[in-house]
Amino acid sequence: MAHYAAIRAVGESVLALMREACPAADLQLGASPAFRLASLGSLTEGQTPPAEGFYLVLWRVGIGGSPRNLPPRRARDGRLYKPSLPVDLYFLMLPVAGAADKQTQMLGWALAFLHQLPTLSGEVINRYTQGSPAVFQPEETVELIADPLSMADYLSLWDRVKSGFQAGMTYVARMVLLDIDQPEPTGAPVTERRFGVGTPGGLA
Repeated sequence: MAHYAAIRAVGESVLALMREACPAADLQLGASPAFRLASLGSLTEGQTPPAEGFYLVLWRVGIGGSPRNLPPRRARDGRLYKPSLPVDLYFLMLPVAGAADKQTQMLGWALAFLHQLPTLSGEVINRYTQGSPAVFQPEETVELIADPLSMADYLSLWDRVKSGFQAGMTYVARMVLLDIDQPEPTGAPVTERRFGVGTPGGLA
């Protein structure tokens, strides 16, 4: 169960972990390679080419699981709120470089790093989130799973990005629960039971 900033926080934390681990010298990157959240529009043909580095694009969001079947969320103080909204976050990871050989080197490193990336705990995500340090509860976890596109989806995505598209990999973070802050209606507590058996007008 996470604050509404969870979508941004997941992306920021993944990029921060990549930045810390990146072997910039081995990949022949400059002093400050980019590690940024990006939109498809920022990578389209006709605009200024993006700086060399790694870009994480949120290209699709879906509703995960069966939201109608989730129980109400109970806060730490015991109050009940409407069930959280489970979302699946679909990211496109793109290493961008001016030369094809460097881009493929960057891609190989990124694939290997994200493959061995452990499950992200709420504590880790909060540590790397800008501006909102308490987005996730410490006991929450998020796993980023490689989710290769079908050929049809790949071609559709390539058509949207045109010449700005370089080889990358798509990932999904499943069942990220967004908190709903609306209280869950509750009835008054039951204090007594009346059966009415054997009384006029009582229950049969």
